[in-house]
Amino acid sequence: DLESRGEPFDGRYYLWDHRFYDRLMLEKEYSLDHQLIAEFFPLQHAIEGMLKIFEELFGMQFVEITGDDRAKVAPSGKGSDIVWHEDVQIFSVWDDAGEGSGFIGYLYLDLFPREGKYGHAANFNLQPGFIDTNGNRRYPATALVCNFTKPTEKKPSLLKHDEVVTLFHELGHGIHDLVSKTIYSRFHGTNTVRDFVEAPSQMLENWCWTPSQLKSLSKHYSTISPEYLASWREQANGKPQPPERIPDEVIENLIRTKHVNDALFNLRQLHFGIFDMTVHEPKDHEEVENLPVSATYNSLRKQITQMSGPEVLGQGNEWGHGQATFGHLIGGYDAGYYGYLRYSWPFYHPSICLWLTTSSSQVYSTDMFYTVFKSNPMNPTEGRRYRHQVLEKGGSQDEMTTLTQFLGREPSTDAFYKELGLA
Repeated sequence: DLESRGEPFDGRYYLWDHRFYDRLMLEKEYSLDHQLIAEFFPLQHAIEGMLKIFEELFGMQFVEITGDDRAKVAPSGKGSDIVWHEDVQIFSVWDDAGEGSGFIGYLYLDLFPREGKYGHAANFNLQPGFIDTNGNRRYPATALVCNFTKPTEKKPSLLKHDEVVTLFHELGHGIHDLVSKTIYSRFHGTNTVRDFVEAPSQMLENWCWTPSQLKSLSKHYSTISPEYLASWREQANGKPQPPERIPDEVIENLIRTKHVNDALFNLRQLHFGIFDMTVHEPKDHEEVENLPVSATYNSLRKQITQMSGPEVLGQGNEWGHGQATFGHLIGGYDAGYYGYLRYSWPFYHPSICLWLTTSSSQVYSTDMFYTVFKSNPMNPTEGRRYRHQVLEKGGSQDEMTTLTQFLGREPSTDAFYKELGLA
């Protein structure tokens, strides 16, 4: 690319090159335009579609609480008391008639950025479910917190495909939180061993790569209202209005890119995992104090990912302090970030002798999807079985027992290697 523009190439691939060339590769070699795809995924329509999927699969009903109904729910009688910001949506969640029509809990959606708010996408348990000392059920409340672009008069909030996946993933944590039924709050919902906590949500990501579900989640924003159609035409340069649903050929091109540059992504995850273990394994306090944290972070990154940074330009290894932005290190994944890796990779690092094993959530999630859902992702019988055998259990029983009962056998890596095209 540089030579085609008459610029010299020094033989290095820099950190700051990656996002640009990753996007360029998708556009040129896969005819993929993420901005165009985003036009088919208005946020509120995508959320409605996702909730409908969960209703059909798991036997749930989501009822948004708005207006005067909020005051009826609030103990104070003031509707504003049940949310922490005017943008927050709240849903009461119920079993459908087939599941007994009982109350499940509350789901909050806090979707747009504002000053002082948590800056990433996550799901937070507000109140766990449990059985109190009188034998009564206490119901959970869970919050999906994201930072999507706010809608305007001319354009709704539009999601790129990776944001659709993120939304589905985090909402998956929320569903796990809601339908879990444990005696003790300690084991409620996502309170499982770290190697398993991501598996249920990662399993649900597969719906975002299934053509029929992508089609159902999509709706071009120009078809939502006459106002949005008029604003779309202002910048369309005379192009015909797109179809309401995302075209099949766009879906096909998108699915072809699922594993493009996965190796570079996983090398980055491997860097995080090995750095995490490095800073958690010094033999004594003195070694901790003398550990050159930034230099360790950057040197491991260069060694593992092979991407160059300012260190090759004579700035040393102390630049950037990237580890200071790595919240997982002290946010619950301490000495456990290896479980985030998408798959097992036997990687040996001589200074810490770390072997990353097959106990990884992506292996489990892929095995569950391929074994149970791939042939029919919207099978309600299997969806309810998944709800009762996996999600309801939380961490109240050994997670390997949960997996074995659901799969009918012990987990295997076969499905994951097949997904990667390696088997």
